[in-house]
Amino acid sequence: MAKRLKNSILGILNIDDKGFTLVEVMIALTLFAVFATVFLMSQGTNQTNSQLMAEDIILHNLAEMKINEVILDPPKFTNATDKEKVSKAFDIEGYKNYKYTIEYKKLEVPNLNELMGKEKDDPNGESKSNAIKKMVFEKLKENMEKILWQVKITVENTDTNYAYELTSWITNTEAKIDTNFGF
Repeated sequence: MAKRLKNSILGILNIDDKGFTLVEVMIALTLFAVFATVFLMSQGTNQTNSQLMAEDIILHNLAEMKINEVILDPPKFTNATDKEKVSKAFDIEGYKNYKYTIEYKKLEVPNLNELMGKEKDDPNGESKSNAIKKMVFEKLKENMEKILWQVKITVENTDTNYAYELTSWITNTEAKIDTNFGF
């Protein structure tokens, strides 16, 4: 019964139900074009990201190698070393287009009042225990600033100007620590 009803409707409308209509074909082509475009665009981005990641790994490895060299053979630390910059090209085969910069910086510890949130010294209102804390902190600050230095290695690809920075703390093994607290 349903088949006869369908045939009679199709016969009245003169519609042949074999094949696709032009609208159906256009919709299918549009969907295919959208999905193909999205797929191809994502593949290009993945390739670019992969190249940048490979460059990032190379820069990281070169920076790590240089920072290990500095840790194993630190310079002589003086006031002239503070904020010193040394820039050189790599002498490694295959890495001639990379250069590195080494910077040293002395540790700077803020004073006790800045850490405690006070604006200035108040010698009249200072208790004996606070005076002792301040004296111990100042001695500790002085010793820490002699011992700890920061080294920053920046490696740059001179062709692409893509750079990578790596920092670490190194110790001044020749520093003389003052343990005289004056008690």
